[in-house]
Amino acid sequence: MRYKSEAGQAVIFTAVAMVALMGFAGLAVDMGLMRYEKRAQQSAADGAAIAGADEIRNGVGGINLAALNAATANAFTDNNGGAACTDSSAVGCIGVLVNHPPATGPHAGQANYVEVLVTSEQPNYFMTLVGINKTTVTARAVATLIGESGTGAGCIYTLGPPGVGVGVDVVGTPTLNMPTCGIEDNGNFTTKGAKLDVSAGSIGVVGTDTNSGGGKVTCTAPGPCPTNGIPAVGDPLSYLNPPSVGTPIAFNAANPAPGTYSSITVNNTQVVNFPAGTYIVNGNLTINGGATICDQVGAGCSPTGTPNGGVTFYITNGGAVTINGTANVYLAAPSSGTYAGVLFYQDPNDTSTAKLDGTAQSYYQGALYFPKAQELDFGGTSLTNSTAAYTIIVADNLKVNGTATLNLNSNYSSLPGGVSIIENARLVE
Repeated sequence: MRYKSEAGQAVIFTAVAMVALMGFAGLAVDMGLMRYEKRAQQSAADGAAIAGADEIRNGVGGINLAALNAATANAFTDNNGGAACTDSSAVGCIGVLVNHPPATGPHAGQANYVEVLVTSEQPNYFMTLVGINKTTVTARAVATLIGESGTGAGCIYTLGPPGVGVGVDVVGTPTLNMPTCGIEDNGNFTTKGAKLDVSAGSIGVVGTDTNSGGGKVTCTAPGPCPTNGIPAVGDPLSYLNPPSVGTPIAFNAANPAPGTYSSITVNNTQVVNFPAGTYIVNGNLTINGGATICDQVGAGCSPTGTPNGGVTFYITNGGAVTINGTANVYLAAPSSGTYAGVLFYQDPNDTSTAKLDGTAQSYYQGALYFPKAQELDFGGTSLTNSTAAYTIIVADNLKVNGTATLNLNSNYSSLPGGVSIIENARLVE
């Protein structure tokens, strides 16, 4: 037998249950919207941090603007004067806060890192029923130009993946001395069958490392050395645009000048002092043993001569660079302009092997950019490269050969902003 009062209680319980269910449903809807908003803001923060870090090479002046522009490109334009939104901010507040160096986290106070917080005040819908009218959503990202494998910017980048190339390989018994910069190896780091002594700021390897030649591998940065299993790096100079190729002419060693050439050959008794500028080689660039080349002020070439405005050699049309081990090479890249810091630039469609050797006093100051070269053979029996203030190597695979102590320095003070031209900013937080 059912009483009328019992039926009324069922209605009350049902109504209360419905309110609770609607509250949970409302909370789920509002939280879902918040999660969606957080994902969008995180994309904006990531892009802003990377854009800001990319500007470190040009000085601090452009970091904030680059980050703000990147956030705007991701649909979050700051309207809070560069400050973070807080619980007291009005709905619709968007704050893009750029900190260089970061103010919080493991990289706080470190000038090679940029921190970005993207905040916003979002309205609630169902949660207003319990008095929560808005929610502050925050996304944070930190990016740097420093390599994945350690605390030093990279001097060597090998782009070929494991199984396709060896990454870094060794022939002979060379010593590689680069304690202030790192190796970023997308392939395998191997000294099998050779003895390599290497001192690097850091060594990061996507694949594996094999040292069965009895050499000594050390890093100045703390942590494992090499560090295996790092994420693969992209081409750090992919932003470069090739020069316009003109009608090729024959090269005259007695009267060199910037321009487009069908090939460049310097024979063993010749001395060629290249005037500053860009040399487009629509074929092979060959420096034979005994030849001397430089880019210096005044006549002649000397290991201690003063560089002129700098040279860039662009190799295209399937050409290859071959510089013999007994050649005297004193070359420096431009310190300003479109190809600041770029000494050799091989067409990314060109897979030709390159060989850069030289006598003990020879040096290559600048980027040796051979992104698709099946192999860059660098070193020789006597090349030390000591005079070069900086040397950056980018190739599909790198072979370090010879018996000399090969130095890769990282003094970028002559370049814009006093930093490396490597553009490989990455997220670290």
